[in-house]
Amino acid sequence: MQSAALIDSASAAFIAGLVTSPHCVGMCGPIGCATLPLGQSESSLAWATASYHLCRSLAYMIICLLAGLIGGSALDAFGAAPAKILPWLMVAMFLAVAFRLDRHLPKPRAWSGLFQKISRKVRALPRWLLGAGLGAMTPLLPCGPLYLIFTVALFSGDPVRGAEIGLAFALGTIPLLALAQGGYFRYKGKFSPTVLRWVQCVFALAAAGLITYRMIASDGLFGEQFCH
Repeated sequence: MQSAALIDSASAAFIAGLVTSPHCVGMCGPIGCATLPLGQSESSLAWATASYHLCRSLAYMIICLLAGLIGGSALDAFGAAPAKILPWLMVAMFLAVAFRLDRHLPKPRAWSGLFQKISRKVRALPRWLLGAGLGAMTPLLPCGPLYLIFTVALFSGDPVRGAEIGLAFALGTIPLLALAQGGYFRYKGKFSPTVLRWVQCVFALAAAGLITYRMIASDGLFGEQFCH
């Protein structure tokens, strides 16, 4: 199927991670920076940062794997093929991020409260271990884009593809967030939230437009696969 080949879910999820990374800097940046070993060596900083991102990526991957496993059973019951749905879900996700519709998603505040309670108790741990713990608990934060990627993994209908989506999304969020961590105290305030917001919006709309164009060029407005 041409559309499935043109729009690979893992690559689209990676782009989604890049697009939503300004949001991650605002929400997860302070948490990630809490793991920085002040006054210690650069190697300690590297270990703390790496452990945070490694465990955060693993957490996303595991949850998306489970979502794909659950979604596969549901899609089989309804007779829906994931290849029909995934590209358009990615388009919907990019548009939601561009227009900040993800802010209106219901957010389980109890999870956020649990994150706060656990994080207060682990502050005394070594920085690399603190980074690992906070990274693993990141899915407990009330994050609209993250919930959207979990939904995409759910509709992937496959645990392996779901895991790929979760990992790719996490990898896409790392570059900007790692830069924020590495230069947090030196460069804080150099990029205003407004600038980051406009950059995010432009890239999200461009990604949605590109996927839509390639889908239409491949299979027509709704895709031949919707007609069978």
